[in-house]
Amino acid sequence: MKFDEVLNDIRSSFGGLWLTKQRGNSLEIITPYATTNNKFISLFITEQGDDFFITDGGWINSGMYDVLPKDEDTTYLKIFEHFKMSFDVKEIDSQGVTFYYVKANKYIDIPSRVLGFSTFVQNIVSISEIDFETKTEKETKHRFYSKATNYLKLYDQEEKLKFNKFLLDEKKELKFNAIFSNSAGSITLINYITGSTDSYFASNIFKTNTLFEMADSSKYKRHIKNKLSLIDNNAAGYLHRSTKGYLFHLKNHTGSEIIDWSEKERIKEFLS
Repeated sequence: MKFDEVLNDIRSSFGGLWLTKQRGNSLEIITPYATTNNKFISLFITEQGDDFFITDGGWINSGMYDVLPKDEDTTYLKIFEHFKMSFDVKEIDSQGVTFYYVKANKYIDIPSRVLGFSTFVQNIVSISEIDFETKTEKETKHRFYSKATNYLKLYDQEEKLKFNKFLLDEKKELKFNAIFSNSAGSITLINYITGSTDSYFASNIFKTNTLFEMADSSKYKRHIKNKLSLIDNNAAGYLHRSTKGYLFHLKNHTGSEIIDWSEKERIKEFLS
């Protein structure tokens, strides 16, 4: 790659505040764009064949900007997906780290792709600083998640139960509160649903619905024996009249078994 020409093209397009460092076969572009926590954005350009790949270097997901993505928060994920689609950003996993990237097919396209991707990284890092959940919602989730996990551990006599587990290591969005290994190579997926208000409760239902849908579209579909939704029917959000309709849809759309916390003993029949 002609590193000097790349930098000159970028500077002539956007100004002289851009810096570079050569890192092996890649060129680090230190942009003048800063996040809301005062971290300047760096991008990395690598040439592969006739294409140029511009990546974040895995920095977003490795904490290099002193924040981490809030991938447990449905509001954050909606915003993230909006930016990802808007800037045509792809992702790839390598050695447990997620890299985000865009591709330029022509040399002349590099400056515009760098500019767009810089904006993407700047926005994603900045929104990662926002606390989307209220204190009450955090406490509600923490309380129920702890209670549900401790209860499930009573059935974990053979270390068959894994908590906060990815169904596929390469798909970080497919993370379940628990996965139980049944006999004959089958598994049971378990997700908790709670919420301090009806909107938070509904968001948890929708998230669980999406996770089960994605699991059924994955290569593990034939191994999924059960899908369990463990419902906090003592939570304030459960009392809203719309909740039962959402749960009915979850059951009929994904085949999930709906288990209220007040009937939690029913879980045992699925863990074998």
